[in-house]
Amino acid sequence: MKHISSIYNLSVKNVVAIQAKAKARKESGCFTVEGLRELQLAFMAGYEVTHIYWCPEILNDDAFKSWITKFNHKSEIVSVSLEVYRKMVMRDSTEGVIGILKQKNNTLKNWQPKNNTPFILVLEAIEKPGNLGAILRTADASGVDAVIISDPHTDIYNPNVIRSSVGGFFSVLTFVCENRQVKDFLKNFKINIYAASLQKSIKHTDADFTKATALIMGSEAKGLSTFWLKDSTTIKISMLGHVDSLNVSVATAVLAYEVVRQRKF
Repeated sequence: MKHISSIYNLSVKNVVAIQAKAKARKESGCFTVEGLRELQLAFMAGYEVTHIYWCPEILNDDAFKSWITKFNHKSEIVSVSLEVYRKMVMRDSTEGVIGILKQKNNTLKNWQPKNNTPFILVLEAIEKPGNLGAILRTADASGVDAVIISDPHTDIYNPNVIRSSVGGFFSVLTFVCENRQVKDFLKNFKINIYAASLQKSIKHTDADFTKATALIMGSEAKGLSTFWLKDSTTIKISMLGHVDSLNVSVATAVLAYEVVRQRKF
């Protein structure tokens, strides 16, 4: 097994670049995942893990072998010193393993819903990785059929997206595409479009989410564009205090669980 003890090793520099820069992730077609549980979910979701960097000073040999032998993998395993591991990771509490994974094709072109009443989340221009990750976590918990990220302003492979999704990144079907492609898709499958907005909107509890439903959520700073507002049913969450809106991840959770409530899952 190869061992790396220098933080100046080229492999270390590549991992650090993929962790930190969207450009490096795009050019390499790879992304990083830290931690035993997250990597286990990645294996289960069918992601190709090209490399696993393991720090024996954190995770002993027996524990690592017991974990890795559970998976049918072709990963190159490289042991690293504690100094190298700390250089590679964004969190010290990730149990001594970090993996390099191949990105999947996440275009919408060839997908179609498996039932007549799909529940889809569309996220337009979400900017903060933490919010995107939290929404993926909610999508998993509320049984969303797919999340479609339109006109993205953040890289879905950002390590903070994966971390804050708490596994939702691997369990939720996710696509990335432009607004027009999303709307054409929704209309083609006769999916009702509900756009979250504060203006000229009905209460979210008055909407009928029992049929095929797409919830459209906008960016943290600007909300939804007119592209979505001009020909959608607009809905709002009643605000009882002095602020006029919720964080987009919280608002998504409220709306998603109204869908769950109406469908009596």
